[in-house]
Amino acid sequence: MSLKIDNIKKSFGTQQVLRGISFEVEQGEFFFLLGSSGCGKSTLLRIISGLADPDEGRIIMGGEDVTQLPAEKRGVGLVFQNYALWPHMTVFDNVAFGLQVKKLGKEEIKSKVAKVLKDVRLEGLEKRYPAELSGGQQQRVALARALVIEPKLVLLDEPLSNLDANLRLEMRSELRRIHKELGLTMIYVTHDQKEALSLADRVALMHEGKLEQLGSPTELYRRPATKFAAGFLGETNFLKGKALKKKETSWEIETPWGISEITNDQAVGLEEGKALAISVRPEDLVLSGEDSAPHFEAKIAENNFLGDTTQLVLEAKGGILILETLSASDIKVGEEVKVWPKTKDIMVYGE
Repeated sequence: MSLKIDNIKKSFGTQQVLRGISFEVEQGEFFFLLGSSGCGKSTLLRIISGLADPDEGRIIMGGEDVTQLPAEKRGVGLVFQNYALWPHMTVFDNVAFGLQVKKLGKEEIKSKVAKVLKDVRLEGLEKRYPAELSGGQQQRVALARALVIEPKLVLLDEPLSNLDANLRLEMRSELRRIHKELGLTMIYVTHDQKEALSLADRVALMHEGKLEQLGSPTELYRRPATKFAAGFLGETNFLKGKALKKKETSWEIETPWGISEITNDQAVGLEEGKALAISVRPEDLVLSGEDSAPHFEAKIAENNFLGDTTQLVLEAKGGILILETLSASDIKVGEEVKVWPKTKDIMVYGE
């Protein structure tokens, strides 16, 4: 099912939580609402589900305006952060509850529950109670309960936040598999950047009740539309600079490594002669290159081994920088090094 969010506004008292949110979700898309706590993403999900009403705007599902339609008539499956399983009911009964409310026949219920438990790889656990399951298994029961009613749209509100790191990785893979196999439209609320980057077809980044940027994970990470987006999604270094001259397809800017030229799609809100902030990802700083290429000098302040990578904290003219590299075990704290930025990957924002 396709979904259209049309100028949704919502306030609680004097606090405006949603400030005119609009976007569209395509049929079969795995769509993420990403943002920090309090940005309005969970409130928006509740409005989509019918559990809350907007002050203004419309919710359109499959071409039909459902803004005034009760939650139970929207054909939406919900998966909550806290699972919301009934502890006194077995896995089978938890999953079957929605079908029993619809008064389906026993054999049909049994068949549908068996199918969905197989989809989420819980077959054989029908008679267990929630307390007898791991956190990951409980989350799969919650997902199965949402899927068994054959929803047109599945909404997931921070579904993995209560799981440990290993289980989160496992459940990410399961969610990706289930989405691909069933082809459902899914909207997933999270503050976890890695979940959004690894699972989403597209991401709506929210900030203070507004839509900050909408695009694919690659677009948001590589071409953040605002300084906030650059700082929120992944790690970045912000360096000071100055906008010198605008050309037809590029900008000439002053940077810690000298005068440099960037393309127009790397520049946001620049004005000639005005200060700017340069966003450089840690992986876009390297310790080797041609002396003729743009580079600057720095001192190693920290060398932190992270397992798969090494994080170096650098003291440079432009400030404190973070650099990530696959191997830097031979680099000592206090050592002077040369640093080459990958200038084609930087973003620059007017201050």
